[in-house]
Amino acid sequence: MAEPIKSRIIARLLELCQPLKAEGKVREVKRVRTVFLLEPVKPNLHLVIGPEAVIGGKEGDNRGFTMSFPAWFKIIVADGRDNYTLSDQMAAFIQERIEADPQLQELCNIVNYEGDEPFTEKELEPAGGIVVMYEVQYRRYRAGPDRNY
Repeated sequence: MAEPIKSRIIARLLELCQPLKAEGKVREVKRVRTVFLLEPVKPNLHLVIGPEAVIGGKEGDNRGFTMSFPAWFKIIVADGRDNYTLSDQMAAFIQERIEADPQLQELCNIVNYEGDEPFTEKELEPAGGIVVMYEVQYRRYRAGPDRNY
């Protein structure tokens, strides 16, 4: 079986953030399970994929399903830096890459920007950053999670 559409979308989201690592702006780009994970290595970028839901295709559309899941990019910056400026610059970079990528647009029907949320890690103050939030929607065929339409 070919790789599922969702897996290809997530791989592409991670790939689009790799220039931040190559340019030395973050030390790691990785997928994690929760947005609440504390990170000792900074600066860092976590991709958190939330729960997937079926939002279309349950009734009437016999071809397949329209799926939706949140994708949150948690940018964690080190203390001793200008956290606000650095966070805003990296958030803007992610927004440009995600929203303009033709390969991602072929895999997804919609990638909606949902906003961002600055944060401070209470245990590691003044370290903090920003979470950039997206909703990703894609279609897949019934019994064919590796094919979209």
